[in-house]
Amino acid sequence: MKAKLKKFTDFSKSILPHEANYLKTIIKFTDEEKLHIINLLISNAQSNNNFSDFDTKIDKRKYSYIKNWVEKNLAQIDVDITLNWLILLKQKILTDAISSNEELDFLDYIDNYNRVDYNFQTLYELAKDYKSYLLVRMRYEDHKTVAHFLASYQKAYRETIKIDEELYAATGEITNQYTRNNKETKHLESRLHDIFKDTNLNGKNRYQAFILLAFMYNNYNEYNKQKAIMDKIDMYFSKGSMYSRRILSNYYASRVLVHSKQNEFDEAEYYGYLSIRQNNNDTLMYVNNLAAILLRNNKPNEALTLLENYKDLYKQVHNYHQKIGFSSYLMRIYTELKKFDLAETTGKLFLKKYENEILQYRWHHFFTSYLNVLIAQEKYDIVLKTAAKYNLIEKEKERQKKQNYVPNIHWSILLSKYMECQINSDLLFKEIKAPLQNIKPTQSQKELMIKVLNQLSINLPEAFLKLRSHI
Repeated sequence: MKAKLKKFTDFSKSILPHEANYLKTIIKFTDEEKLHIINLLISNAQSNNNFSDFDTKIDKRKYSYIKNWVEKNLAQIDVDITLNWLILLKQKILTDAISSNEELDFLDYIDNYNRVDYNFQTLYELAKDYKSYLLVRMRYEDHKTVAHFLASYQKAYRETIKIDEELYAATGEITNQYTRNNKETKHLESRLHDIFKDTNLNGKNRYQAFILLAFMYNNYNEYNKQKAIMDKIDMYFSKGSMYSRRILSNYYASRVLVHSKQNEFDEAEYYGYLSIRQNNNDTLMYVNNLAAILLRNNKPNEALTLLENYKDLYKQVHNYHQKIGFSSYLMRIYTELKKFDLAETTGKLFLKKYENEILQYRWHHFFTSYLNVLIAQEKYDIVLKTAAKYNLIEKEKERQKKQNYVPNIHWSILLSKYMECQINSDLLFKEIKAPLQNIKPTQSQKELMIKVLNQLSINLPEAFLKLRSHI
């Protein structure tokens, strides 16, 4: 019987919590069965793991009605759907291909426009193009409607452009701080907050201000502040503001990183699964982030299932940063599951195919995983040959300057040198302690270091267990 509602059940499972929160605020049904269906759909979407089956005794036409109602109401507030419509209209206006019905819809849209919304800048610039289109065709009444809209919102448009330029400059400063670690950006904080909180501004600028604040707080390791603004935008999303599935996916992915940095891995896993509900250009990155969280939660089998489900996407994308991440996590998963041959083969094949890309984009991420599987198999000579071939010791010295440094490659090379009788035990212990003298590890870094030490202590208990107590 339940199979009769499979299509609706699958649809209901695709609804995101913030979509459900918004839908809850606009319910006006009086039919008890429709109310039962929509309330159960919302309850299921808001629940973490619990899912209640829908009543098969209710007329299937009511399920179809609810599905259409949900899709219609979410489409009405979806800023990406609106943006795509505006872009298509612009293309048709510029190529003289717009139909009469499309013109009537657009004229009606701007005639009833009553507040600056997410895509205001795109709308205003389209209206300017359309005004010229109308004037050259001597359509004076329609031209009057568009001209009135442009005059009414001219001040808002100028403010939008000004803020857009401010945000562009701020983006340069904040990203430079991240890449070069040589700038202070705190002077931007108050202004970005003002933009983010101002509901009279267009949503695109407000959302960009939110992104920059989150980025800045990440630069300063101010995770409580980062979490606070995420809780604030969470409220906006639940009211249907600044909504699209793409934006929600990005938001969920950001929460994954925030919770993981605060060692809240169950919450990170929850948001990780939400982030991959919607396929977009960043899906492989979100999959990689979720795989990392599942490994931190000691769920390598779940992580393996996840990556296997996205192997086709991995093969299709040309983002080498994420391809390297995917391959590296796959090696780590195989290693944790003690499938050492599979892990090593994965690393060897990927290194052979993408050697230049690995060295250019994510050498540390890749070689951390690759050396780990070699250490697990006690192939110390190959570790040293690999380190020498790719100049990993010098690369590690440069990496030690980074705040998030964890000396896993450094320790793997030292262990291999000791096992190959290239250094003695005194020098080993001295060298493995050396990187710790120049850093003040966060709690998250300490936990990662202890995990690395636990792995290495299998090979050499006396040295690495001693170092663990030192940390």
